Amino acid sequence: MAKKEEEKKGQEPAGVENAIKTGNQITDKAIQSALEEINKEKDDKKKREAKRQLCIATYVNRKTLLQLQQRRREDDITKEKLNASKELLERLLGVECEIKDGECIPTNKKIDAKLVLTPTEHEAETKKMEEEARKKVQESDKTFENAMRELRNSYEGEYRHYVECYWY
Repeated sequence: MAKKEEEKKGQEPAGVENAIKTGNQITDKAIQSALEEINKEKDDKKKREAKRQLCIATYVNRKTLLQLQQRRREDDITKEKLNASKELLERLLGVECEIKDGECIPTNKKIDAKLVLTPTEHEAETKKMEEEARKKVQESDKTFENAMRELRNSYEGEYRHYVECYWY
């Protein structure tokens, strides 16, 4: 009987080692599960990157459109100012003018004598025109800033730091 107990005691460690080794082996099920998780993580990473790039592209597009609108408003203000300036010049000279290459070329067409300005009146009217143009530019700037604030507060606006930190 002592021999049987010794044999059992001698066999137990080998049986435990085999059980441990067998338990530590990677099973097909574990490999399959790991591969599925790796693929899921890859897909999730690609989704995050796609989302990030879509939001960045949308932000850049909208910001660029807002800037274009701002420039167009400024162009319109500048054109109005140019026309007003030409009109004031004509009123100062008392004749209609043609502007070529920034030069005023008087024509033979006289304007109504009631509209003619003295140099002092011309200076006052010019200041008034400049002030009106400045106010319009300020209003345009406010419009742009409000629109940019809305864009920054939008979902895509959360991605602006990628654009402004890395692209400019």
